[in-house]
Amino acid sequence: MKRRNDFSLPLSSVMSQLYGYIYSMLVSNVLVGMPLFGGALYLCGRAAKVLANVYSRKHRAYLPSYARSWGVILSVILLVIGILLMGLYPAGFQSPKVWIVFAAVALCLCADSMPERVRRLKRTPRDTSRRAWLVTILLQLLIIAGMGALLIVNLNKRTALEMTAAFALLMLIRAITAWFLYSGSGTPEEETVSEPVELLQLRAYHSFEVISLLAVTAIELTVSAIYALLVTGTESFLPAIALGIGCTLAAYQISLMFVRRTRKTSRQDPTWLLCIGLLLWLSGVMMCSWMLGAGRFMLSLVYICLALCSAGSTFCFSGLIKIDELMPGLAEIMGQSGKELYRKQRTANWELAQLLGDVLSLIALSVICFVNGKELPEDMNQLAARFQPVMIIPLLLVIFSTLISAFRFPLSARYIEKLRMLLQLKQSGEENEALKKQVEHVVVDPYRQPWLARTLIWMLRPFYRHTIINRDHIVTDKRNPLVFLGNHAEIYGPISCALYFPVPIRFWTISMMMGNRKDVMDYLYENTFRHKTFLPVFVRKALARLFGFLSTEVMGQLESIPVYRDSPIKLRQTLRMSIEALESGDNLMIFPENPDGKYQKGGIGEISPGFLMLAEAYWKKTGKKMRMMPVYANRENKTISFGQTILYNPENGFGKEQVRIVTETRAQILEMAGYPQEAAALREETETKTGEAEE
Repeated sequence: MKRRNDFSLPLSSVMSQLYGYIYSMLVSNVLVGMPLFGGALYLCGRAAKVLANVYSRKHRAYLPSYARSWGVILSVILLVIGILLMGLYPAGFQSPKVWIVFAAVALCLCADSMPERVRRLKRTPRDTSRRAWLVTILLQLLIIAGMGALLIVNLNKRTALEMTAAFALLMLIRAITAWFLYSGSGTPEEETVSEPVELLQLRAYHSFEVISLLAVTAIELTVSAIYALLVTGTESFLPAIALGIGCTLAAYQISLMFVRRTRKTSRQDPTWLLCIGLLLWLSGVMMCSWMLGAGRFMLSLVYICLALCSAGSTFCFSGLIKIDELMPGLAEIMGQSGKELYRKQRTANWELAQLLGDVLSLIALSVICFVNGKELPEDMNQLAARFQPVMIIPLLLVIFSTLISAFRFPLSARYIEKLRMLLQLKQSGEENEALKKQVEHVVVDPYRQPWLARTLIWMLRPFYRHTIINRDHIVTDKRNPLVFLGNHAEIYGPISCALYFPVPIRFWTISMMMGNRKDVMDYLYENTFRHKTFLPVFVRKALARLFGFLSTEVMGQLESIPVYRDSPIKLRQTLRMSIEALESGDNLMIFPENPDGKYQKGGIGEISPGFLMLAEAYWKKTGKKMRMMPVYANRENKTISFGQTILYNPENGFGKEQVRIVTETRAQILEMAGYPQEAAALREETETKTGEAEE
């Protein structure tokens, strides 16, 4: 089965069910003047159908283990609410039309099965589908005729014909949606139950599961709440609903077009789409809450809320789909399950979320019905007068919880790219243990995206605007990454590179700036803030604590590699971590300027050759020649310039290569800094010394 687009499962399902929910409220309003009662009946019936499907024998096995016991609780809730809505509540009404509402809602629920029948027919071979198509069309006509007969008997002719036509139009729209939702043909899938596969030990999958569960629950609650508001708050129901659906679909399509454009960006981070969408979504719900709390009704504002929620949900689900595309491969790499089993688990999880959203919406509508009795709000003024902020808190909590879960999702764009690289290697029959180890660390162990580092970079960038020079010199190669060699310029070089470097990098960082937070604070105080005598002592200590915290957190989030200058034994750890980073496709950033004395603000001072031990170790471990590129951060001109690639050549011998690379690195940086004569003199001096040594 091939879907036309990835948004079909949660969003199209919600949009399809939306029509029946709206029509149930409309028909309940014209029959008994209580739209919320019809909406509650419809949600009760739909939740019962979804519950029976989700907890059936063939689907229950694919639910998360923690949700398999929820069936009994949800069944009891639906049973109690069903008894109240279908027995106790309507018993207090003298109008017999209240029972007609039950029949109309039942027909709406029957109409809900038509898209599924169309979907199955689309997958049926042509030679056996004619009779099935005829039966489906006859069933649809029979349902429409039944609804028309109910309305004609109980309403005036004009209203009955209008409502029947609206019902027929909604059924047609749903059939067309189902037709275009699925493409391709083939035989229906066999209804078999496979052994359940537990993926929750993968933290990335567990996080994705929680986000999707909350997001689908939130969209069910949002749709139920805002369309109930539209039906209750307007007198011209059909035009208002038509505009509301049009606004929803327009916002959905516009945001979908924008999302498709972002797919052209290879490093698009799905968590940004999630967070942007959820913030838009949250703003729409809060705007609606503010309007009700202020006792005002503005139809245009309701449409704006609908547009914000629709656009926000589209962005949110586009982020989920981007993540969803990765999960089967991730599960396969980790040896957990095949693609088909994962899809079944994902589908079961999203259907469970729809069930939870329906139950929560049903509880809210039922409470409103029983609290108000027969005096349900008839217009917006009554609804606003009875509105309490606590009514909107469940929806706000669900959306906010989804936002928090999105922030905790471990796979950033960088690791998504690594995961895809690992999948490509596996498909080609190759292995990369360093890359696999790095990916496993992210998807299994407790890991969070570098939000603090990203926030600081986002805040500082406007104050450190730089121009990139010779960007075309950088030729990326995941199989043999680059090692960039830059000038320190005190703290300016590392900061400017962290903010504006055009390719992802991992820094070599002195070990005293990482590790134990207290040690870092003491180091900063003794070597930096203790000398700022113009500041009071308590201020200097407070600054040391602040920068010590930021240093340990940010350096950890940037995955910097600690450099142990005073411990040859620990220096091996630096080399080992660096080689693993290069093997996994990470570029490195090293500032090799000799720290003895004062760093040069312009150009570069003497270079310590110790970093070339990495080149030799990398060659011995992988057989690859390390690629290096000089980088110069210019404080005055606010530029970052890139030199020419320098290739380590082990055939020349380590000593000669050490002299050659150190000289060439410093000479290129001097040239980029505007000192060509000094660069030429340095090369000439080195050649002279080399020649004398050979003689």
